[in-house]
Amino acid sequence: MAELRLFFSYVLVHKYSYLLGIAFLFSTNWLAVNIPIYIGNSIDILTKVTLDQYDLLVSNIYYVIGFALLMMLSRTISRMLFFNPGRLVEKEIKNDAFTKLTQLQQGFYQKNPVGGLISIVNNDINGIRAMAGVGMMNIFNIMFTLSMTPLKMWQISPSLTLYCLAPIILSFFIVNHAINKMRQLLKERMHHLQSLSTQTVNYLNGVEVIKSHQIQPWVVDKFDEDNQAVLDLSIRQLRIRSFFIPLLEYTDAGVKILILSLGGLMLIRSELTLGQLTAFLTYAALFAMPMMSLGRLIATIQMGLVSLKSMSRILSEETKIDEGLNKSAEFKEVIKVRNLNFSYPDLSIPSTEESDKAKKQILKNINFEIFKGEKVALLGRVGSGKTTLVNCLNHFNEVDKASIYIDDIDITKITKQALRQLVRTVTQDPFLFSDTLKNNIEFGAEEQKIKQPINQVLKQSAMAQEVQNFSQGLETIVGEKGILLSGGQKQRISLARGIYTHSELLILDNVLSAVDNETERFLLNQLLSKENELSCLIVSHRQAVLERVDKILVMEEGEILAIGSHANLMQESEFYRNTWQSLQTEENVGAALV
Repeated sequence: MAELRLFFSYVLVHKYSYLLGIAFLFSTNWLAVNIPIYIGNSIDILTKVTLDQYDLLVSNIYYVIGFALLMMLSRTISRMLFFNPGRLVEKEIKNDAFTKLTQLQQGFYQKNPVGGLISIVNNDINGIRAMAGVGMMNIFNIMFTLSMTPLKMWQISPSLTLYCLAPIILSFFIVNHAINKMRQLLKERMHHLQSLSTQTVNYLNGVEVIKSHQIQPWVVDKFDEDNQAVLDLSIRQLRIRSFFIPLLEYTDAGVKILILSLGGLMLIRSELTLGQLTAFLTYAALFAMPMMSLGRLIATIQMGLVSLKSMSRILSEETKIDEGLNKSAEFKEVIKVRNLNFSYPDLSIPSTEESDKAKKQILKNINFEIFKGEKVALLGRVGSGKTTLVNCLNHFNEVDKASIYIDDIDITKITKQALRQLVRTVTQDPFLFSDTLKNNIEFGAEEQKIKQPINQVLKQSAMAQEVQNFSQGLETIVGEKGILLSGGQKQRISLARGIYTHSELLILDNVLSAVDNETERFLLNQLLSKENELSCLIVSHRQAVLERVDKILVMEEGEILAIGSHANLMQESEFYRNTWQSLQTEENVGAALV
C-alpha cells in the first residue's frame, strides 16, 4: 500500500532507536514470563514448610524482586525508544507537508480548501504519531508476549491452556468486527473535521461581510450543523468503544474464573500443584493483556492508515524538480513572449479526457517584447486575461516550452528562484503578515545581496511621512492581513517590499487602485522617471499611466489586439480610442463626485 510505503519511509530513518526498543521490549517480556516460575516455586516451597529449603525460598524471592526491578527499567527504556521516534516522525511529516504546501501551484489549492489542509496537518497527524509510537511498540510487545506466554502455559498444562485460549480468541474476533465499524466512523469524522475547519477559515476571513449583512445567526447555525455532525459521529464511536472494547477485559475475568474452576479441580486431583496453578493464573493475566491491547492496536493502525491517506494528498502531490535548470539568469536586452497559449488545468476529480479537450483557452497566441529599461502598460477589461498573463511571465502558471524568453533563455529552463530574483510581482491583493512594518517590507530578503536602504524605499513608496506619524514607526504591528492599515497603505507597503531588493522587471498588477490622485502622481514619477532604469510592466487603466509609458499592450478576450504608445494607438486602434474615451468619462464623473 502507498500509505504504508510513506509511513515506513519515515520510520526507517529512526531504525536504530526502534531496534534498541525491540531489544529492550524482548528483555521486558522475557523477564515477565520468568517471574511467575519463581513465584510458583516459592508457593510450592511454602506448602511443604521444610527448613532445609529456606535458602531456596529466599533465593526465589530475590529473583522475583530483581527481575521485577529490571523489568521496570527495561520497560521504561523501551517506551522512550519507541515514543521519541513517534514524536520525531510527527515533526518530520509536518515539516515536509508544510514544505510541500509552499511549493505547490495554484491548481492544488483550488482543488483542496485551505481549512481542510490545516485540519490534515494539525489533526490527522495525531493518528500517524500514535501509529509510529504506541502502535509500533504494541506490535512487537504483542508478538513477544503471544509467542512466550502460551508456551509457558502449555508447559504447565496443555489442556488448561486450550480452555483458556478459546474464549479469548472468540472475544477478539467480536471486538475486531466492532473496530472495523469504528474505522468507517473515524473516516467520516475526519472528513467532517476537515469540512468544519474549511468553513471556519471561510467564515473568519469573511467576518466583515457577515457583519455587514447581519447574517451571524445563519452562520452560527451552519457552524453548529457541521459541529453537530462531528459530535454525532464521536458519540457513535464512543458507544461502540464502550460496549465492545471492555469485552476483552470481561473475558480476562472470565478466564480467571475458568482457571480457578478447572485448575482447582486439577489441583484436587493432584494434576497441578498450588504453585503451578498460581503461575498459570499469572500467565493468563499476561496473555490477556496483549489480547486487550490487540484490539486497541488494530484501532490505532486503522486510524493511522486513514490519517496517512489524508496526508498523502499533500506529500504525494508532484512538484516540478529544478534539477538540471539554470540557477542564475540575467536580463540584459529583452524579454520575449512568442505564441503563448494558456488554459487552466481541469479541476474536476478525476479529470477526464473529454474535459481536457473542452478546456477554455485563457491566453491565445500572445506575442510581444519588453526591452531593458522599458516602461510598459497592460490594458484590458475585467476577465480579459491580464492577471493570467502576469502569472505566466513570473512562472506562477506553468507555461509551454519556447513561449517566454529572457535574453533567448527559455524561462522553463530557469529555476523559479532565479527567475523571481529577476522578475518581481506586486499583486492587486496585497498580503501583509501580522508583524511589524519593517519585517513586512524585509520579508524574504535575508538571502538577497542587493538591498536598498529602508528609508529610501519608504520614500519611493510614499510611506515615509506616514511611518513617521505612527507612534512606533517601523516597529508598528500591522495586524492580521494588515487590518490596521488602509487599503492604500497596504498597497504601498506591498510596493515597498517589491522594490526593497534588486530586480530587473517589476510587475505591478493594479497596485495603484486604492491610492489618491496626489499619491498616484508621486508614485508614477518615481517609477516612470527616465533616471529609473528598472523595467516595469504596469497593469492599469489609469490615464496618467497610459500617457506616460513607452508602450501599451491592449488585451481583449485573451488576445493582444494592439501594441504601441498612447499617441500611436489613438491614431491606429479604434478599440483603444473607445476605451480611452470611456476612461475619460469615468474619471470625469469620479472627479465631479469628489
